[in-house]
Order: sequence, then structure tokens, then C-alpha cells
Amino acid sequence: MANATLKREEGKSPYGQGAYSTSQNSASDEEILNSFQSIEADEARLSEQKEHLTILLNQLEIKAKEEFEKRKQKVERLNSEVSDLKRKCEKLANWVNSESALES
Repeated sequence: MANATLKREEGKSPYGQGAYSTSQNSASDEEILNSFQSIEADEARLSEQKEHLTILLNQLEIKAKEEFEKRKQKVERLNSEVSDLKRKCEKLANWVNSESALES
């Protein structure tokens, strides 16, 4: 009788493990599917973020170039104004010096 009971339990055991194994496979398949969907969502989010940042970078580069050109023009204008002022100062200094020499 002990042998018969043992054989019944052994007989049930593989079936029970098979059902458990199928249940584990379903859970594993579901986890894989969830992981895949999560990765797809991450990929889509990151692709969108990359596109947004690329556009932003291009806009910032354009603004930086425009600002650089504005400042470059301002420096050129200031250099020109300084040169004009130096020339005027030299002209007046020469005139003042020549008038002083004539009065002496």
C-alpha cells in the first residue's frame, strides 16, 4: 500500500510540475512582454527627447552666431570711433601747440 501511495504521488508530481511550469512560462512571457513594451516606450521617449534637444541646440547655435556677429560689429564700430577720436585729438593738439608757438 505504501508503494501504491508513493506511485500515485509520483504520478501526480510531474503533472503538478507541468502545470506550475506552464504557469511560470506564462508569467515569464508576460514579464518579457512588459519589459519589451517598457523598452519601446523608453526608446520612443528618448528619440523624442533627442529630436527636441537637437532642434534646441541648432536654435542656440544660430543665436550664438548672431550674438557673436553683433558684438564683432560693435567692436569694429568702437575701433573706428576710437580712431576718429584719436585723429581729432591729435589735430586739436597740433593746432593748440602751433598757436602756442606763434604767441611766444
